Amino acid sequence: MPEESSKPSPEIIDISDVPEQFFEILPIDWKSELEFNWEEFGPAVKIYGIKLDEELIGGGLVFSAPTSETDNYPPIAEYYFDNGFLYIGYLWIAEKFRGRNLGDFWLKSIFEMFPKNPFWLSIEDAGLSKFYLKNGFTLEREVIYSGGKDWIYVRKLASEVI
Repeated sequence: MPEESSKPSPEIIDISDVPEQFFEILPIDWKSELEFNWEEFGPAVKIYGIKLDEELIGGGLVFSAPTSETDNYPPIAEYYFDNGFLYIGYLWIAEKFRGRNLGDFWLKSIFEMFPKNPFWLSIEDAGLSKFYLKNGFTLEREVIYSGGKDWIYVRKLASEVI
């Protein structure tokens, strides 16, 4: 009989009620931005963390309404939220746990938790495009604004894909 692996499996946990747990594992600029905006973000956001062997090693935010996070493109945000899209932001995996497909695991888990919702997100770093394309997102548009440039990606429901 083969020996069962005792390797711990990651799990997704809702830590929306204790956002500080997630903030603590983030880079300082992300942490500062989230702490500063949390009073505004809180009502529109759920935080889902990745727990591995009792340690929080990553996670991300799922927004259900516009916030200052999407202020650079208000008409775009309004369109997506009005059409049932959820916005993904601040997806983070602790550096020592990268390369284990945990970002893929987080996204797949979120898609399974919200099977009736399409998703959208914006990225500032074009290098992330490969990761999101691999996870079923398509590049929708490039947005140039006073602070720089973002790329908007969407992941439609399977029934909407032609």
